[in-house]
Amino acid sequence: MSSISNSRIQTVLSVLLSLVIATGLWYLVVGRDHVETQVELRVEYRGLPEGLIIREGMVNHISVRLRGSAELLRNLHSRDLVYTVDLSGVQRGATALPLAVDSIPDFKAFEILEIMPSRLVLEADALTERVVPLENKLLPLPADSPYVISHPILEPSFVTVKGPETQVNSLDRLIVVYDPTKNASEGPHEANVAIVAPPQVEITPPVTTLRYSLDMKTSNVSLNRDVQLEDEEEEYAVAPSAVHVELSVPESLVEDRDYLDAVRVVVRTPPDFAPGSRLEVTPVVMLPSGAGLISIDPPSVTLMNRQEASSWAPAESIFNMPASSYNMNLSALHVTRDFSLNDIVVPSDVFQPGDLSVSPALPNGAAGAAENSRDTQVLNRAAPGEAASSGNDGNAPSESAESSATQKQPQE
Repeated sequence: MSSISNSRIQTVLSVLLSLVIATGLWYLVVGRDHVETQVELRVEYRGLPEGLIIREGMVNHISVRLRGSAELLRNLHSRDLVYTVDLSGVQRGATALPLAVDSIPDFKAFEILEIMPSRLVLEADALTERVVPLENKLLPLPADSPYVISHPILEPSFVTVKGPETQVNSLDRLIVVYDPTKNASEGPHEANVAIVAPPQVEITPPVTTLRYSLDMKTSNVSLNRDVQLEDEEEEYAVAPSAVHVELSVPESLVEDRDYLDAVRVVVRTPPDFAPGSRLEVTPVVMLPSGAGLISIDPPSVTLMNRQEASSWAPAESIFNMPASSYNMNLSALHVTRDFSLNDIVVPSDVFQPGDLSVSPALPNGAAGAAENSRDTQVLNRAAPGEAASSGNDGNAPSESAESSATQKQPQE
């Protein structure tokens, strides 16, 4: 009986010893290096419904505090851990999503103590897009700069923005900021400038081209200048002989007399400018570099050709007498209803108006009698020899005798 009791005691003692040994081995292998640590998980999102966009609440990483073997945790730190958030249940407005990492296989051998944050509160909004204008904002140049900014232009001047509806609808324009002191030299400039927009707003295109010019600062100057002829010839004259010009010149050259003396007003003689003619012309203002013409008073001048006209010129019309070289002043005469050749003073060596005779227009019978009378007068003025020779005609002696009888009758 005692032998049986001793055998049971030995068995119990063996079990207890095995348990102690196993507990010690477990502590040596596992419990001795049991530590706590915190690891970072990269967050990915998927399943967002179409037409929605997450406006607020999204995070890129979450932190998990774990307890476990130092050796296993050391291996865990060297791996890229990813936590995926399912957004299929998100609606427009606010949505709370709890975070649970128990399903991650890499965390099965560890005790999860804490997740930070424990949940995500996401604010979803409708996705929309619209076209908005761009507005340039050039930073001012230093006060002592000799230049001034002019003609800034953006190309393109409109862009398409896409994002949350509340943000997109609040954009009436986008500001493009640029510092022109990066290239402070006179003349035209061009630069590509990035367009800055609120977060989560996509811009198309994201870059615009800014074109502008740096011009010299100018001041207005008033000058009086004589009108000069391009062809310096004595037969040409200009009225008025001087004009008033107003210019814009660089501020640094306002007091430079040599620079201002370079301003000239010139009149160019047109081709085929006939002697004695007058013509309204616009003078040409010649300016030095950097100057600009604002106004000229008067805007036009009269150009005259003082050279005498040629000795003969055709009549301007059938009612004007032509000019000639006979000193008759015919060019001053005009044909009127009472015009007569006696109104013309003709030199003595020229055929006189009294030497002209015109046969009156008479009927045929009267014309014959007049013709006979003219022949008789011619015979009476003929010489004696010519009369005798003309006596061969039978009618001639009787006509002569009748004429003599007629002359003697008054004496009786």
